[in-house]
Amino acid sequence: MASEQDVVARVQHLTVTRLRVWVSQGLIKPADEAAPDFSEADIARAALISDLEDELGFAEEDVPVLLNLIDQIHGLRSELRGLLEALDDLPPDVRTTVRMRIERRRQG
Repeated sequence: MASEQDVVARVQHLTVTRLRVWVSQGLIKPADEAAPDFSEADIARAALISDLEDELGFAEEDVPVLLNLIDQIHGLRSELRGLLEALDDLPPDVRTTVRMRIERRRQG
C-alpha cells in the first residue's frame, strides 16, 4: 500500500490536493478514506486520470464518463475470459459447434 505522498511521487503532474479531489469525487477509491492507503490499482488509475486530463486534453467533467466506459470494458473482458474458460471445459464437439455458431453470427 502507498501513502498520498507515494502516489504523488509516482504520478506525473499529481498533487496531494488533486489526488484528494479525485478521492472525494469517487474517481479513486482507497480501501480506507480516513487514512488512505493506495493500492497499485489506485496508483494506475491516478496515472490514467492524469494522462486523460493532462496529456490527452480531456475536460475534467468528461473524465468520470471515460472512466465508467473503461471500467465497463474491463468488466466485459473479465466476463469474456470466464466464458472462454468455461468453453474450454466443454467437450471438443460442443466447442466446435459453439465456435461455428459464433462465426455465423459475425457474418450476419
